[in-house]
Amino acid sequence: MTRISTLRVPVLAGAIVTAAWSQSPGSGSVQQRVVLRYFHEVLDQRKVRLLEELFHPQCVIHRPEATLTGLEGIRGVVERNIAAFSKLETQVHDIFESGDRVTVRLTHRATGGGVLRSRLGIHDIRGKPVTWDAMAIFRLEKGKIVEEWVSRDELGILLRLGVIKPSGELR
Repeated sequence: MTRISTLRVPVLAGAIVTAAWSQSPGSGSVQQRVVLRYFHEVLDQRKVRLLEELFHPQCVIHRPEATLTGLEGIRGVVERNIAAFSKLETQVHDIFESGDRVTVRLTHRATGGGVLRSRLGIHDIRGKPVTWDAMAIFRLEKGKIVEEWVSRDELGILLRLGVIKPSGELR
């Protein structure tokens, strides 16, 4: 069952912000559906062929490890995810829209299928469960993603995998 709620909140200068919560790529605005399709169909279901439909050919993807450009850049991200994870599931907690921007707060749950490449090295994660939280902001034009900014909890990933050990008790 899909749960969708829409909330309109007036903000500065009379702009309207629309927020919708949904687990289904078939609900929400056109822009929200594009973003949800990226997570649920491209990343979770590995439908790499849909990238051309969802992303502008000269898209720019700002990720923690690098800024990537074009369809080849985003295709590389998806292919590295497929190589690293034998299974990936995205849970979208919140999706907000304002003008040409869509912001998503989400959790990825995966099973390691290879190596994880992080800014702290390369780690064998085969068979290990991996969970991380992220936020992403998308800018869309004419129904396609032209820019994305990603912020994810890389330290949390490495701590949960045991790659990094906590230094002691928290105070």
